[in-house]
Amino acid sequence: MARNAILVASVAVGAFALGAQNRYSAAEQAAVLSVVRDYALRYTRSLPNFTCIQSTRQTMTRPIALVGGPPGFPLRVDEIEEQLSFVNLREIRTLIKLNGNSPPAGRRAQAGTVSRGEFGNLLDTIFNPETHAEIRWDHETTLDRRRVNVLAFHVPQSSGYVLVESKRQTRVPFEGLVYADYQTGTVVRIEMKCSGIPVKSEYRSLSLTLDYKATKVAGREYVLPWHSFLRYEMTGGG
Repeated sequence: MARNAILVASVAVGAFALGAQNRYSAAEQAAVLSVVRDYALRYTRSLPNFTCIQSTRQTMTRPIALVGGPPGFPLRVDEIEEQLSFVNLREIRTLIKLNGNSPPAGRRAQAGTVSRGEFGNLLDTIFNPETHAEIRWDHETTLDRRRVNVLAFHVPQSSGYVLVESKRQTRVPFEGLVYADYQTGTVVRIEMKCSGIPVKSEYRSLSLTLDYKATKVAGREYVLPWHSFLRYEMTGGG
């Protein structure tokens, strides 16, 4: 039986529409991409060492109509707390509570584990020229009353997203949109979905929306991941 999972994470401190209105000249589009790329490649190196708590609500749902509930019927809901430390450009995560209690020894934070590193690795992967991602200006819009440029991207399998399965890891291409402040190039949202997932993979689909927000650390303001919504569908096989 297949299973769906929805993870919504808050950090304390379907398809993506392409080909929208083209109001910028080629030179203007290139200038926007240059500003956002520069911001993205400097982002991780600009962060201080810090520790915070990441709270996650994980909901396992029923993908098809079965006895006991309709499609989307919650089978299980877990409240997860992790200590997240960012030290010397690396993330260190420790599960500290599961449904308000100390977790059993060896318990993982998530039933379906995916590659981590959202504090900087996603931006590095998308914008580092060595990953050979395809990136283009897509459109301009407003997000939370903020004027933003939206860039569409596609990252090839060679630099893709790692899905951690029960017996193996699978690297797959991914694509989506990056929302960046119109004036500063500050990235405020990433939307992505995996593509080209092999038929034999335990995963059927995976998508992520990651929002950033200005947060004070040691008296200084930094733009950090604030809220994420991860949705994936898996089978019981492998």
